[in-house]
Amino acid sequence: MQGDTRDSGSQGVDGIDAAVGIPDLRSSGAHQSVILVADDEVLIRNLVTLLLQQDGHMVLSAANGREGLEIAREYPGPIELVITDAQMPQMNGTDLCAHLLKLRPGIKVLVMSGADTFEIVGRNIHLPFLPKPFDGKTLLARVRAILAAPVRAPMDVTRVLSDLRSEREDIEHAILNLERLDRPSAQTTDAAAQSAAGIRVVKAPNES
Repeated sequence: MQGDTRDSGSQGVDGIDAAVGIPDLRSSGAHQSVILVADDEVLIRNLVTLLLQQDGHMVLSAANGREGLEIAREYPGPIELVITDAQMPQMNGTDLCAHLLKLRPGIKVLVMSGADTFEIVGRNIHLPFLPKPFDGKTLLARVRAILAAPVRAPMDVTRVLSDLRSEREDIEHAILNLERLDRPSAQTTDAAAQSAAGIRVVKAPNES
């Protein structure tokens, strides 16, 4: 299975960067998905590209986030998934994902990194994460699972904030009701205070 084997990070004649390689046509039924791979490590980028091509995908590769974003802007067809390293020069993976999610709503993402797992996951709390090093079987399993998952609808921030405010108001109202139930009446409080002080309260005959 042949994908886009031209690497956007490769060097041309006299050390000048070669033009970004974008295929002109996609053969119908010849692949499963178009996947953008962005990683500044050539070995990792080429390995991921090869594994994905062998699995039947067409691959667009970039040496950093800025090149990946440029490819996504120029490529005429759909891009189903971006696999990106978290830390890259010029533009990191998190920023690349943020731009692509706006540029191509519905695109799926997978962030990978060999840095501290907890730090990376903390920064990308809402993004699927794959720690390095990984083997081909693990990579392809994650890719298949992500591609098979339904596309999430874009988050309606206004509606979410409205729902949160409504929930907060309900909670505050419930707290006030509990405080009213727990708060003793003034008469009960006075009687308890007088009892504690040793004062005996004598009620009039007409008092119940």
